[in-house]
Amino acid sequence: MSEPIRYRVLVRDGPRLGIYNVKWDIIKHDSYVIINIAEAAVSSIVPDKFIGDAKPMVVGNICPHDGYVEFTVWWWGDFPYLDFWTDILVFNSYDPR
Repeated sequence: MSEPIRYRVLVRDGPRLGIYNVKWDIIKHDSYVIINIAEAAVSSIVPDKFIGDAKPMVVGNICPHDGYVEFTVWWWGDFPYLDFWTDILVFNSYDPR
């Protein structure tokens, strides 16, 4: 198994229950993909992450495809839209096990 490759994406005004796609050519349908999220503040500090009132924030249904990953995001609270950072780790396996 190779070392993970990371990528960070800022989502602006994402809906509370949404399906998201991140295009990235290193992702293959058999990649191992890990995604985490945190609320985002827009400031001169990049990335500016924090734990706010929208908790928990949940990433689910992570589904890698050739050239992109698809996933869902949901959070608790009366916040229909939020800015959030996604951190994506991709492991590409050539191990036949």
